[in-house]
Amino acid sequence: MSSGIEQHAICTRVIRLLRQERERRGVSKYQLSAQTGLAQQTISYIERGLRQPSFETILRIADGLGISLEKVLKKARGGTVRKTGRSPRSLATKNAQKT
Repeated sequence: MSSGIEQHAICTRVIRLLRQERERRGVSKYQLSAQTGLAQQTISYIERGLRQPSFETILRIADGLGISLEKVLKKARGGTVRKTGRSPRSLATKNAQKT
């Protein structure tokens, strides 16, 4: 199971990736607000790290941008989807000890 610190770091990376994608696509906060039903100020606070969004809010932002949240999560977690409760770092350490 991921620790609270690791979960917060992943959430922060997800938000950063969503912001980067919004900017890459040239979507304004105003346009995203209209797509998601979220206030512009809420989007701004989330992107600047002043507010911790719920899962539902993150999903609404991803949907508003037409992005697969699964792909964003995979990228935020370092490009791999874990099938175990162990972090990639702990698995690498465990595998290194075997050799």
